Amino acid sequence: MDNIPVTPWPPVKVRKEGNGYSILSWDRIYSLRDSVLFTSVVSHGNEILSAPMHLTGSENGMEIEWREQNAFIMEETAQKVTICASQESSAFIVNTCLETEYDGYCAIDIKIMPRGKTVAEVFGVSQPKPNGYSLDRLWLEIPMKKEFASLYHYYPSSPTPTCADGRSVPFSSVCMSGCIPGSLTMPFKPLLWIGTEDQGLVWCADSDRNWEPAHPDKALELIDGPDVLTLRIHLIDNTVKAWNYTGEEGLPKNYVYPPLSFQMGIQATPVKPFPKNPYKEHICHIDCFKKVEEEYDDYLSRPVIPDSDESGYDRLKRLGVTTLLIHEKWNKIQNYWKLSETTRNLVKNIVRECHQRDIKVIPYFGYEVSTLNPRYSEYASSRRLNPNHIYAGGWYRKPGQRAYTVCFHSTYAKDMAEGIKRLVEEYGFDGVYLDSTLQPDACINGEHGCGFYNVDGQLHPSYPITVLREFTRNLYEFFEARGGIVNTHLSNCCNIPALSFAHLNWDGEHSQTYINAEGLESVPMDYMRAEYSARNFGIPYELLAYTFENWSFQDSLSIGMVHGILSRPNDMGYPLELMSLIWKTVDRYDFEQAEWKPYWNNHVFPPESRVRLSYYETGEEGRKRYLVFIANPTDDAITDITLKLSDYPVLIFSALQQCNVEAVLRFGPRESDVLLVEETGQQG
Repeated sequence: MDNIPVTPWPPVKVRKEGNGYSILSWDRIYSLRDSVLFTSVVSHGNEILSAPMHLTGSENGMEIEWREQNAFIMEETAQKVTICASQESSAFIVNTCLETEYDGYCAIDIKIMPRGKTVAEVFGVSQPKPNGYSLDRLWLEIPMKKEFASLYHYYPSSPTPTCADGRSVPFSSVCMSGCIPGSLTMPFKPLLWIGTEDQGLVWCADSDRNWEPAHPDKALELIDGPDVLTLRIHLIDNTVKAWNYTGEEGLPKNYVYPPLSFQMGIQATPVKPFPKNPYKEHICHIDCFKKVEEEYDDYLSRPVIPDSDESGYDRLKRLGVTTLLIHEKWNKIQNYWKLSETTRNLVKNIVRECHQRDIKVIPYFGYEVSTLNPRYSEYASSRRLNPNHIYAGGWYRKPGQRAYTVCFHSTYAKDMAEGIKRLVEEYGFDGVYLDSTLQPDACINGEHGCGFYNVDGQLHPSYPITVLREFTRNLYEFFEARGGIVNTHLSNCCNIPALSFAHLNWDGEHSQTYINAEGLESVPMDYMRAEYSARNFGIPYELLAYTFENWSFQDSLSIGMVHGILSRPNDMGYPLELMSLIWKTVDRYDFEQAEWKPYWNNHVFPPESRVRLSYYETGEEGRKRYLVFIANPTDDAITDITLKLSDYPVLIFSALQQCNVEAVLRFGPRESDVLLVEETGQQG
């Protein structure tokens, strides 16, 4: 794999252009001209920067003026391009390393240090300049065109940002995604994406090591202008405390002051081509929320529906399931890649029965290390330690065991990846389901290298973004070569650098419980557009749908389908029957040349309408075919807007309401439908 990137990406390329370089990664171009950082980022043919990324600051009480920029290619392969660059001011040197990979992720390493004396100055050949070494401020600014910067997502969700008028963004289960409400300040966040429903730019960092913001709650800033939204990163706000040398007098400060290093990454989104048909996989996830009390093979081998003679395996096949996802109890030891003797035979039979019916099987893996694991004592140092000094997790599982959250910045990550691969090769699984594995949560466990003390002696956490990216890449390369599936589950966390290497993501867990408690309209549509549009990231999504007292599986369709995502059945009963109807409708549509026209961009209903209609369109004028998703994603009945199907040329199929051409759809609370419509030459 050293020379050939994994599909669907072509090799990354670099070309010399004037006083700089352009790096080509799929349909993105990162360029730098007379700079140590990117001066242009083109995604989907659009320049998303309004001006170059740049470092701005103050030295010795005066604004820094950079000069003598120099950049050169350090390494060029099909997998990555590494460019090193340098620039100077009167007192300081900045070195950068920009390492851009084939999926468009760019790791940025910035070092700043005192300039020091030249060789000629050291030997007295030339007179040294009388320079001070006071770095008073250093900011990284990324100015984006506002037309490509209307939505945002950040992680973690708390503390929430503060608006320009001093109000904090209200905390909730859906506060981390949505429309940018104007200028904002926020504490350090390891993930911040800015963009639209179609594209954007993610900035990330594993930690705020060496940062010295004057106000920790204002480490990141979004500055809202008429045509520009600027991300300002407060690396240094005052005289550098780390350079407050109090040792031997007379030592030259250019040697006493060590380089300050700041590591981060950016990635233009979408990260890869969005599938023509994002609904190709029909996945059923058994034992999620509705618990199965027996072994999965026993459950599936007999009728699962009362008054039926049909086995669970045959029911899956008849209702159109292409992939079965077995939940955590498939193995006796939570999140372990080795099986007990009895489990081996059960797993082999599940895979055999499903493969005989052309159904793929994907096992659950998550984020925990179990006390029942034979190597628990070795892996205990891999546990994630929260900033409150409490080990995360500790869930009770059956058979009796405790399962603690793992930090993947540890040896456990590599062992787990290699263990999954060996398991798949031995038992014939068709992919892996990673439950919350890619969530880069804070960890201060120094036993495996997380956490650090800043210059004030305060313990800061680390966030394992880089290692989670490499963990997922490892599995993606393995499964992609086998035609398998990496299916991730992230809830309210869009870890895009790692999601590059997912075939499919499942989201919605936190918002479901919030809707059940607060009502459907507590979820703003801009939250859905930012986090669930899927095309803005390049990874197909499915909606996780629970059934609560005030929220049903069918209700979930009203917020998912109009955003282009389907709910995944997690019950062999009604949810699977309902999704079977939708799958049959969707499967009758040809997506190859179809264009997606969502409700926020098709003008079918005015923006203030509570009914939302999104559709696919294909074919030539007079012979067009439409796949239509229509819904009322509110808690109120809508009587003032109807859709009279006889106004359309030919209705082929209505999946949920079984309407004929003369029917009129009126939308009650949370109602939705899927329609196939075809033109026959007359206007419609």
